[in-house]
Amino acid sequence: MESVTITWIDWGIWLTYFAILFSLLMIYKWSRDEEKYRYFLLGFVIKVVAGVTYVYIFNYYYTFGDTFVYAKGGSVMAETLTHDPATYFRLLVAENDNLPPDLWQFEQRITYSRGAEEWFMVKLFSPLMLISFHSYLVSTLFMSLISFWGGWKLYLVFKDILPQRKDLAFAAVFLVPSALFWGSGVMKDTFTLAGINYVIYCLYFSLFKKKFKLSLFVGALIAATVVFLMKGYIILAFLPALLFGINEMIKVEIRNKLIKRGLGLVLLLFTGSIIYIGPQFLQEASEKYTVESIESRIRGFHTWHTDVGGSSYNLGELEYTPTGVARKIPAALNVTFFRPYIWEARNPVVMLAAFESVALLLLCLMVFYKLGFRFMRYIREKPILYTFLIYSLIFGFVVGFTSYNFGALGRYKIPVYSIFAFILIYLNYFGNLNLEKRRYTAEKRLDEIPGFGRS
Repeated sequence: MESVTITWIDWGIWLTYFAILFSLLMIYKWSRDEEKYRYFLLGFVIKVVAGVTYVYIFNYYYTFGDTFVYAKGGSVMAETLTHDPATYFRLLVAENDNLPPDLWQFEQRITYSRGAEEWFMVKLFSPLMLISFHSYLVSTLFMSLISFWGGWKLYLVFKDILPQRKDLAFAAVFLVPSALFWGSGVMKDTFTLAGINYVIYCLYFSLFKKKFKLSLFVGALIAATVVFLMKGYIILAFLPALLFGINEMIKVEIRNKLIKRGLGLVLLLFTGSIIYIGPQFLQEASEKYTVESIESRIRGFHTWHTDVGGSSYNLGELEYTPTGVARKIPAALNVTFFRPYIWEARNPVVMLAAFESVALLLLCLMVFYKLGFRFMRYIREKPILYTFLIYSLIFGFVVGFTSYNFGALGRYKIPVYSIFAFILIYLNYFGNLNLEKRRYTAEKRLDEIPGFGRS
């Protein structure tokens, strides 16, 4: 679908809503701990600016995209709620591509009523379109608010893990360009990014920090359900990582070897069950996740994105067998986290991603320079970081292996990109402390040698 028209009326409504939201958030900030909420309003403003940027780039640079299809579908649903609430609620409970016969016209008006994940997105987005007066610009403001809410929750986790550098924790969430841009517009990615961030927040403080609250578990369940219904593979990549992290926590905190081994075995069996049953559940939930469909789509991506050129990439010769796929794990991870290279950029958006990849690569090299392979010791000291690392590796491989297009990859990888960046920031912080300690030890030894001491 093509771009939309943005008028001065849209901007008037946008400014009114922005003033209201900013005022409410300011009041909320004043009622909380000032130091903890130091970056609160700044984070919101950054997300709003990213949302407006998203609108203008898609509306005037790309001029088409899924974002406009979702906006159109949400607008049709919102209009139905206004004029015929009974029909609206019938549409809410209707399955995709199986609308009641008397509602067949909505299949023509709402393009994404045929796909399960896309149909769920349209339904979830429709209330925002209603309160936005059917304005694409204004609805993006509310999507930016949702993105900010999820990002703030992730920041609270990062801040708790690295309280010495709250500024770096903030940067990992709100200043990573890919996550900032692709996670602030009218797309499924905004909901899924905010959702998985909230899942991490709830599980971190309830499980890893042992602040058991029923509300946190309920919140995690609701958010995980929303993410699963939109992009089930995000949850399937996260669950094994979570269980590995819990297993690490058990190793650290439980002294009794028998109990430790017993719980470890239970978690291992549970993880295996998820890995085995999860894909089958996805296949039943959506035809997109059947083995045949996945292989067909991957082959299609690999063929089409390579043929069209531009911002495409490939992983070389590929055999669609377990062994053949496994051989591509290093290349896929390299693509996700460290490509595109500067010389591979063909447009401004990909060029921005290229600079981002260079920064991440430099961070990674600095970690190895300062810590070498001892970095795993720092990871295991905090089991949540073990979860983050496994999740990043699993998810990073999946999107790097399947995308075959840097533009698509920039959007697909955002559920782990800030997390991976934070891991590197965390390790670099302790790497710096490690270097300072080594320098101090070396200087102290020199001082003890006659003739080398300080005068």
